[in-house]
Amino acid sequence: MAEHMDKASILDELRSKYAALEAILAPLDEAQMTTPGVIGGWSIKDILAHVTAWHHRLLAWLHAAGHNEEPTISGPNSEEEMDRLNEQFYQENKSRPLADVLGDFRSSYLQIVEAVQAMPEEDLIDPRRFAWLDGDSLRQLVAGDTYDHYEEHRQQIEEWLARPN
Repeated sequence: MAEHMDKASILDELRSKYAALEAILAPLDEAQMTTPGVIGGWSIKDILAHVTAWHHRLLAWLHAAGHNEEPTISGPNSEEEMDRLNEQFYQENKSRPLADVLGDFRSSYLQIVEAVQAMPEEDLIDPRRFAWLDGDSLRQLVAGDTYDHYEEHRQQIEEWLARPN
């Protein structure tokens, strides 16, 4: 996707990649959603809980940006830190019921759409707008924690579903 996008394009990408992920999930039953092995020992439910944890981080960043504040969370600043966070998210969510994970995934997505819609376009796309982003734009955070993330995991789920049993 182009490095410079307007707000409408960001929202279109967000909605279309989310819809593609939901389309893969729609026909699945609880057993398929909770069977480990999609990525390592993670199930589809675990992947959705992981995506949702990143949704919540993004919402904190968007909230801070919307109030012209520096966020209280930062990073990750390395692959190792990202791996630690992902493991922490897995441990925090592995025992949650599927319905709770799905509800949180869907409601946090809607909150992100609402936050992006409310954000002035320049705040989303200007890489100089927020010093705490070190030259990145909010759009890059949105992409990484939503539509790029959805696409990455949608492909992994599709590959897992296509494997012979």
